Amino acid sequence: MTYTKLRTVQNRFEAELLSEALAHTGVDFYLRTFEDTAYDGLFVAQEGWGVIWVATADLQIAQDILQDFDEAYRHGSEGEEDL
Repeated sequence: MTYTKLRTVQNRFEAELLSEALAHTGVDFYLRTFEDTAYDGLFVAQEGWGVIWVATADLQIAQDILQDFDEAYRHGSEGEEDL
């Protein structure tokens, strides 16, 4: 089976939210993190926290989920300016 890079995630929170959404819909994916205690986060600063890869067969479903996620996040952060 082949996998395609879906998105670089910037932190554990983003990774967990996206992973949960993908798992809930049955998308075949895996998360590769760049955490490495030996290098004290060097690769996290350069590469992001991790990368989500999805099975190529599930790519369209995953992209739709990602679009919904981005729209919800964008709408959610617009109201924070009023705080």
